[in-house]
Amino acid sequence: MNHSNLYKFWIWTIFWWFMLFGRGISWGRDFFPDVPRFYYKIIASIIIAIPLLTIFLPTIRQEITRRYKYETIPVWHLFFAFLFLGIADIAEHRRLGYQFLVLDPQRKDLIEELMEIPCLLSLALTTFYMQKNEKKRLNKSC
Repeated sequence: MNHSNLYKFWIWTIFWWFMLFGRGISWGRDFFPDVPRFYYKIIASIIIAIPLLTIFLPTIRQEITRRYKYETIPVWHLFFAFLFLGIADIAEHRRLGYQFLVLDPQRKDLIEELMEIPCLLSLALTTFYMQKNEKKRLNKSC
């Protein structure tokens, strides 16, 4: 077992969480609304590019493959994460089913944010589950 690969994998997951945080605060537009949108597009591009480009590193791909092959995946956590992400997307982008989900258009943002909370919670539970299993595995090998 290579501890360096584990370390790189968890750093990579931190980049993903940082990207989710950036998206959650609209890349800073909520705090600095007078700044031109061009700057936020640059910030978003950089923050999104880091985890997407690092997925092509061999150590990251090997660790993802190892986890997929040999570790239990909390399917229900991931199912709920995608379910609530889909519901939040429907509210945000007025997709199919919008009229049933958002009864008052002025509360569209509230519905979107309320659906993102269980999505992020499900992702956090997935992360904690993986960390707990990894800690058990590392303790057994020592």
